[in-house]
Amino acid sequence: MRTEAEAINRHIGDRLRILRKKRDLSQADLGAVLGVSFQQMGNYEKGKDRLSAGALFMLARFLGTSPATFFEGLAPSSPGMAEDGVDYEAKVERPPQSDKLDAAFGRIRSQRDRALAVALVETIARRDEGAA
Repeated sequence: MRTEAEAINRHIGDRLRILRKKRDLSQADLGAVLGVSFQQMGNYEKGKDRLSAGALFMLARFLGTSPATFFEGLAPSSPGMAEDGVDYEAKVERPPQSDKLDAAFGRIRSQRDRALAVALVETIARRDEGAA
């Protein structure tokens, strides 16, 4: 049975892997930020090893996000949670194409072009909602 801390470490690792892949970075790229090997980054992403608060802060800064991002999706704590073996899974129920869309959007440098891309996707989404 996993402990609550182990489940949280795995959730943080899942979030780290998602953010890394969205930015098309390698484990070695992130390892360089912390001064650790890509193997160690793999252990962090799998939740085998715990990231310190300082490491989370440095990674968040490098990835251009808030340290709170790593904790998104965790349920609020309740008594007995660790004993119940509550499973913290990263809830990423998105179409597989959304990762490609996120990655492509991240490469757009022009604010005008970003606004156009958002408008296009929103227009298509509204059209599809009306057809349902």
